[in-house]
Amino acid sequence: MLPDVLTNAGGVTVSYFEWVQDLGRLFWDRDEIRSRLADKMADAFDRVWWLSEERSISLRGAALVAGINEVAAALDARGIFP
Repeated sequence: MLPDVLTNAGGVTVSYFEWVQDLGRLFWDRDEIRSRLADKMADAFDRVWWLSEERSISLRGAALVAGINEVAAALDARGIFP
């Protein structure tokens, strides 16, 4: 079974793409959006699968760990937490 974080991420990702297009006054056709979404989702799934295998944890646990790692890296990159 796939974690809900991954299965629900497609809609959120496409909403982000819409925001990016609006800011940049861009227009991507359906094929471009689907291609970009497939790349993002495949990358996310691969990272979660790898963590699950490496740490011998469920996909749900790996998705949680991956999410926490992403937030921690973003905070660190912005210097929010020492």
